[in-house]
Amino acid sequence: MRIFFIASTILLLSGPVAAQQPIPPIPPIPPGSEILLELGIIEYDAATGSGSVRMMMTSTVPIAGFQFDLVFEPAEVLLTTAYDGLAYNFGYTVGVGPTSGIVLGYSLTLVEIPPTILPEVLVIVGFQCDACPLGVPEICIENPVFADIGANSIPTDVGPCSSGVSDPDFLRGDCNTDGSANVADAIFLLTNLFSGGAVSTCVDGCDSNDDNSLNIADAIFFLSFLFNGGAPPAPPGVNFCGADPTADSLGCLVPGPCP
Repeated sequence: MRIFFIASTILLLSGPVAAQQPIPPIPPIPPGSEILLELGIIEYDAATGSGSVRMMMTSTVPIAGFQFDLVFEPAEVLLTTAYDGLAYNFGYTVGVGPTSGIVLGYSLTLVEIPPTILPEVLVIVGFQCDACPLGVPEICIENPVFADIGANSIPTDVGPCSSGVSDPDFLRGDCNTDGSANVADAIFLLTNLFSGGAVSTCVDGCDSNDDNSLNIADAIFFLSFLFNGGAPPAPPGVNFCGADPTADSLGCLVPGPCP
């Protein structure tokens, strides 16, 4: 039923189409741990020394508690607060160790945070660095501990360290991050949305209409552009890589190669 829906959507938008090159197979979901914790958007005010980092979680299983360390360079950084994100939405008690770098979250009533197919903000961590004259400090994630409702540890991977506040360059429409924008990207997105396919490492590239959400409207918008002369995807566009001119919460962790 899902395959029929995808195929019919493409035929409806494209109409009669000449023979095309074979569509490359959709890459399988890479093997790894059940949870991936990554650094998201980092904000920093050099004038005051205050900053924040969004902790992004992708998971295939529900969680009932978490703990991890944030390690900074230079080391003279104090954690000040933890707020918002999934932890806040599900009523978790969240705290930080100002000098230890520990971030801890748990539910007194054992409420589970459900799996997140796309990277979502688990929590935002605030920090203060009065000894960072060169700008935002380097941040690394260490010692992640995630647990299920039975107090069992869940295998967890962490993303790379980061010290950047700028967004990476990417192609709008390049949802499968292969360095080009074509019908394979629409199929990749539809398979992710409706058939449990792989998640893009550059969600901003899938957001063809740049409305800060990922849904079937993006696939329809992109297919209309490819086959019906519709409006092109939002900047940076499909021909040249560039940063996202629109502030949003989607992000692009690993973009594809630039043409």
